[in-house]
Amino acid sequence: MTAPDVAPEDLARADLYALLAQLFYAPPEGALLQALAGMHRTDAAGEVSALAGPWLELARRAADADPDTVREEYESLFIGTGRAEVTPYTAAYTLASALDNPLVEIREFLDAQGLARKQSVHEPEDHIAALCEVMRHLILRDDAAAQRKLFESFLWPAASGLCDAISSHPNARFYAAAARFAKTFFELEHTAFDMD
Repeated sequence: MTAPDVAPEDLARADLYALLAQLFYAPPEGALLQALAGMHRTDAAGEVSALAGPWLELARRAADADPDTVREEYESLFIGTGRAEVTPYTAAYTLASALDNPLVEIREFLDAQGLARKQSVHEPEDHIAALCEVMRHLILRDDAAAQRKLFESFLWPAASGLCDAISSHPNARFYAAAARFAKTFFELEHTAFDMD
């Protein structure tokens, strides 16, 4: 299914997942920061939504951000020297026991969807950016059942813990705003899935 066949609200959801994937996969370049800084409006209807506050905070942080400083923040938080200060891998926030292996379950889910990690990508499939990118793909494919499964099984159980770990970290500035935006978006998604 091509993107024009997808409802406008789902295209907007796909765009937000794409943005989150981009922000959490690598530090944003200057052009993305400038684009974010310029998007300091509410939704198209002019109504204030639950995302408006976190979106405006992200836009303000982007406007004040220097690409090199954001890159250093990203590397400090998610890469680190030896060990990252905050792990972007969702299994770290969902692992209930030694018998659970969310990564295996994610790989089985991806295989069932006909998806697999690219050979050039070294991060495990439970990276938050990878899951957001898969969700974007499923939205554009208009596969509601697979979206629900991915969200409820892999994204939602980790969302709050991951976003809170980022936003409360003392070295997070731009990424604190990005995490608060992500958490609000995931909460809205959770509510929408619950209503279906």
